[in-house]
Amino acid sequence: MNNLKKLKVLLSLSALFGLLLVLPASPTNADDKIKIGAICSLSGPAAGFGKPYCDAFKAYVKVWNTRGGSKGKKIELAILDDETNGVTAVNAFRRHAGDKDIDFIWLAISSNSTLSVKPLASEAKIPIVSGGAADAIGIPADPYLFKVAPGTKAFGEALMAWAQKQGIKSIATITATDAYGQSEKNNIKAHASKFGIKVLAQETFALSDTNFNAQLIRIRNSKPDLVFSGATGGPAILVFKQYKQLRLSPPLSLSQGAINRAFFKAIGGPKAANGILMATNQGTLGSEIGGVAGQEYAKLEKALGHSAMIFNTFGWDHGLVTEWAFNNSDGSREGVRAALDKIKEIEAINGPFNYKPDNHIGQDSRGLRVAIMKGGKFVLADKLPGK
Repeated sequence: MNNLKKLKVLLSLSALFGLLLVLPASPTNADDKIKIGAICSLSGPAAGFGKPYCDAFKAYVKVWNTRGGSKGKKIELAILDDETNGVTAVNAFRRHAGDKDIDFIWLAISSNSTLSVKPLASEAKIPIVSGGAADAIGIPADPYLFKVAPGTKAFGEALMAWAQKQGIKSIATITATDAYGQSEKNNIKAHASKFGIKVLAQETFALSDTNFNAQLIRIRNSKPDLVFSGATGGPAILVFKQYKQLRLSPPLSLSQGAINRAFFKAIGGPKAANGILMATNQGTLGSEIGGVAGQEYAKLEKALGHSAMIFNTFGWDHGLVTEWAFNNSDGSREGVRAALDKIKEIEAINGPFNYKPDNHIGQDSRGLRVAIMKGGKFVLADKLPGK
């Protein structure tokens, strides 16, 4: 090749290379997906509910992708463990929020840890759907943080209204000293007064406690008609076992936060819990719910491949409200956040979702029932145990 021809070839290659530099890049993988960052309590005291929550997250994403994702975009899930630790939860949140590929965050952590994250929500400007029962998660409302499940006020009201109908005249409580426990304690006291029920004792414990005999003996000596335990995770198991060991006779109502596979395994199976009462989301009743909620429960069980626990249903409800928000927005962080604020009567397993700018609790007492454990399963409680 002579020098002239070589020059022409080099010029042609240079022109081609220059063209490639200015051509728009082909879409990256990030443009073709929605990435959800999840923080779950997979270890520590709250793992009993954190793991089933997370299992439902994974099940929902799998089904969502089977339907084609959101507007053709595949859904990806990135999971971090907060180890039931508020500091770890905050660090995990910062890690997710700082990842430009994360479009949305799901929280399946304790109310205490969620409240540690709440002050960072608007700073990060990323939409979050969270579990947790504490009313303070949803009120006052942070623009970017939205809650699943009714707040503790709705649960206390449901239990006390039911107790009044059963002729209950007095109650005693045992709750943790954390934010969730104190919320439960104050809530039960307020609603007991409203329904003419006397509070005889209100015992507390630290989450690290392992012996509750002193508190339970004081409760026994107060002679209540009903005892409410707000314990969750490991303490819930120990409170239940020691309650039985001390042979306390009043019916025992547990927080639904106590009920999970780890709880049943530790006490000797579901039948060992016969007679337990619980103000609970209707998802506890499973296929008996009926309607759209019952249909979604059936989808959840099919996706899981086994019967669903209450915290599985909350995880599924996370998915339902999130999918609606993505399908009804431009998919940006701000667009999805704005869509969540407009949600009205979106059907889910544990009742319809409603959000408004000043209230992000989400679900309400319409999805609550008082249930009793009979024959190893929860059914509607139409009367007190033994009557």
